[in-house]
Amino acid sequence: MSMGGNGQNKVQRQRVIVFVGSIIKEDTKELVKLAKKMKKNNVAVDFVNFGEEAENTEKLEKFIEGVNSSDNSHLVTIPPGPHLLSDVLLTSAIINENGGLGGEDVGGDANDLFEFGVDPSADPELVLALRMSMEEEKARQEKEKKEKEEKETASSSKPDTIPEESAGSSSKKDDDRMEL
Repeated sequence: MSMGGNGQNKVQRQRVIVFVGSIIKEDTKELVKLAKKMKKNNVAVDFVNFGEEAENTEKLEKFIEGVNSSDNSHLVTIPPGPHLLSDVLLTSAIINENGGLGGEDVGGDANDLFEFGVDPSADPELVLALRMSMEEEKARQEKEKKEKEEKETASSSKPDTIPEESAGSSSKKDDDRMEL
C-alpha cells in the first residue's frame, strides 16, 4: 500500500450541519458519548440552535465540547427576535469560518455586523440599492417633518380673536332693531 509523500495517510473530515428547532429529549451524557464517537471518526458538527434555544443550549454546548477538534465544530444560538435566520448564519463561523463569529452565541442582530445585514462583498448591487432606498426614505421623512412644522407655525401665528368686521356688523343689526 502506498502512503502519501510524507508517509501519512490523510483522513478527510466530514462536516454535518444540524438545525435544532425543538426540545432535545436525550440527556447530556448520551449526547457527549455520541460526540466522542463522531470526533473519533473525524466528523465535525455545526449546530444552529433556534426555537427552543433556552432548553437546548447547555446540551449542545456540551456536545460541541465533546466533538470539537481544532475548533472545527460550532454552535450558533439564535434567540427569538426580528432578525432573519439566514442573516445570522451568513455572518457566523458555520458559513464563514475566517470572518465569522467563531461559533459564539449571536445574541444580537446580524445587521450589527454589516450595513443592512448584507455583506457588501457578497452582493454590492443589493447594498447600493438598499443604501439609496434608505437615503430616499430619510429625505421623505425630513420633508414630511418640515411640512408639519410649517403647518404648525402657520396655524399658531393666526390670531384667536374675533375679527372687528364681524363684531361691528353684529352690533349694527342690534342697533337697527332698537330703532324700530
